Amino acid sequence: MKTKIFIIALFFISFKNEILSQEYHPLLNNSAWIVYDWVSCCTPSQDWAITEEEEVVIGSHVYKKFIHTFKDSYSPTFVREDVVAKKIYKIVNGVDTLLYDFGLNEGDTITQYGNTFVAHVDYVDLPIGSRKRITLQSIEQYCDQSLTQVWIEGVGSNKHPFYPNYNMYNVCSSGGGYNIGTRCSFQNGERVFGSDCPMSLLGVNTNFESRKIEFFPNPFSSQLNITTSTDFENASLKLFNSVGQLVMEKNNLNGKSISIERENLSNGIYFVELLQEGNVLTKSKLIVTN
Repeated sequence: MKTKIFIIALFFISFKNEILSQEYHPLLNNSAWIVYDWVSCCTPSQDWAITEEEEVVIGSHVYKKFIHTFKDSYSPTFVREDVVAKKIYKIVNGVDTLLYDFGLNEGDTITQYGNTFVAHVDYVDLPIGSRKRITLQSIEQYCDQSLTQVWIEGVGSNKHPFYPNYNMYNVCSSGGGYNIGTRCSFQNGERVFGSDCPMSLLGVNTNFESRKIEFFPNPFSSQLNITTSTDFENASLKLFNSVGQLVMEKNNLNGKSISIERENLSNGIYFVELLQEGNVLTKSKLIVTN
């Protein structure tokens, strides 16, 4: 009997691990990051935000445009995701370039940034649950050590989300070199990675994580419903079309549930902002259809 129970337990553990390995958690899901940088010898840590703007069509693909708030030295970054293939691409010098491949398995190799890496796969517990983690180690040695990258599904990298190769060559720096790291990562207003996040950098209020806001149905044809875990108090809604024009504005919104009529909106993609007391509560993409 004990043997049977043990076998059954092993089956369920194996089944759970298989499910975890198969489920994919997209990276680009109304995402934002708070990133820090410092030079270990002489510069204290500084934080800045990376936030999502509009979608942009480049060639035959749709990309999401991200900007680096308070960090003018960075140009906007254009990123797209192939959810089926579990791959993320970004535009580099006008070319569609592989950024992440979360389809890698233990022992797979990948060539990036002029180096060949071997993948080591495990899972890490985050505030939203277990996520696949890929640690890449270079086959080539530098200063008698391997270069490394750490990718986390649904987060990106523990370094800069769009430059996961930052800090790789610090293994050759006696002073520690220039460092960049992801302090926190967010999706749809929920913290999915990190702690001790300076929320003001995202331009949202301090209740960002504790307040849950939902839009449904999405797509919608006649009426959009909005619910919140904490009452809206004189909130405002702004709706922008795909080229950034303000097409609808609603003010004096109160309570835990709000309904917005379609009115004369055409079919298409829209971007909504909810604001309260001058702070952005959340942003989201909506689709209007028949």
